[in-house]
Amino acid sequence: MTALLKAKASRPVTFSSWQKDWNAWTEKYIAPGLREKQFDLVVETLGEDVFSFPLVTEAFSEDMIRFAEKQEKWTTDRHKFYPTTDVTLKELGLDALYSKILAEFAHPVARWVWGLEDPSWISDIREENFMARYRAQDQQHLSVHHDYAEYTFTVGLNTDFEGGGTYFPHQEILGNPRGGYATLFPSITHPHGGRPTTKGTRYIIVSFCSRKAPYAK
Repeated sequence: MTALLKAKASRPVTFSSWQKDWNAWTEKYIAPGLREKQFDLVVETLGEDVFSFPLVTEAFSEDMIRFAEKQEKWTTDRHKFYPTTDVTLKELGLDALYSKILAEFAHPVARWVWGLEDPSWISDIREENFMARYRAQDQQHLSVHHDYAEYTFTVGLNTDFEGGGTYFPHQEILGNPRGGYATLFPSITHPHGGRPTTKGTRYIIVSFCSRKAPYAK
């Protein structure tokens, strides 16, 4: 093995190294099965048009939580009607990374489960990506609401809390993502809310996903 190959092999894969070696980065931070696009093995149906699948590893979740808390950029007034304690991934400098994760591993699941064949579902997707925090000592819950999107991903980052979960009253489904798991659902037909987190802190990443106006000139 040459000195250059040895140096590359010994270089640690870190949270910020995704642009240097994407394959090594995904090996550490993207869940097995989904990484190989084995959708029929890893995508579960929780209920009517509500799906769950492993997206990121425990290492990703731990590094993401640590990074966000260190930045201390949480806000409570970004959303006018249903505010959450959150921070955008753009504000954290992670939007390009997370959009790449969604483009390669999450949006293909949405196209697969719903048979979305129009090319605009690949080339014209826009997202609002943010990390939300629910804590027993301040914001415990979020009232039932619709997301302003066509479909939504919520990704649970941790499990060391009590209570919580995303509840869909019309479908009578409680989605409480396991650490690293994503929940996918259509935004208009599935109003939902966050059940109270009664102990500890619950961290999730939320992505509102819509096509850009396909007929705009």
